[in-house]
Amino acid sequence: MARYQRPTINHNADDVWSAACAAQRINGSYVRTVDPENKEGETNRQIIQTFLSDTSLITQADRDMGQTVRKYYKGLTFKILQGKNLNDFDNTAMVIANRDNIESLYDIAVIASLPSCYERASKRDDANRKLENASGGFIGSVGDKVTITLEVARSIYSQQWGVYFVSGVTTDDQAVFFSQRNAIEQGKIIKVQGTVKAHREKSTQLNRVKVI
Repeated sequence: MARYQRPTINHNADDVWSAACAAQRINGSYVRTVDPENKEGETNRQIIQTFLSDTSLITQADRDMGQTVRKYYKGLTFKILQGKNLNDFDNTAMVIANRDNIESLYDIAVIASLPSCYERASKRDDANRKLENASGGFIGSVGDKVTITLEVARSIYSQQWGVYFVSGVTTDDQAVFFSQRNAIEQGKIIKVQGTVKAHREKSTQLNRVKVI
């Protein structure tokens, strides 16, 4: 019986990253599978294969974005040098980002998902920077009832407590966090009333918070 051999591929890495960004642009998100009963639409991997078959279809904007996304994952190397640990997925993405040639379908599958992952990571990093750079100091004193307007930097669900922990920066550049039953969209400007529970490092914790 003839032994199965995987197809041999060899693509320029920049072409693959650019094609992945083209797929993200077309689908608007990472589409891993398509309903077989739905004749319309393609997965990101299918679109990538089309663009790799004819790289003239790749726009300059796709190439610019491909370089941006690839550079981001290459940059994870510096986090390791700073003593930070990467999860398995980010570590794999970093290794692939440092390859000049893509020679496996697995690598293409990973790269297909990375423009979408980059969008989420970039938003998270921007939110962290806003919180870390907030220079307005604390809000009031412990026990004070306050009304503030803030931009939501992140809203993270806690399985343990069954609530969302919301962090944001006020119009006076003060970092604040509190819990809510419902998620609040990142970047949304909201007005809340609450009581100052504690001052923790550079951030003010509120409780009994009501969005108004």
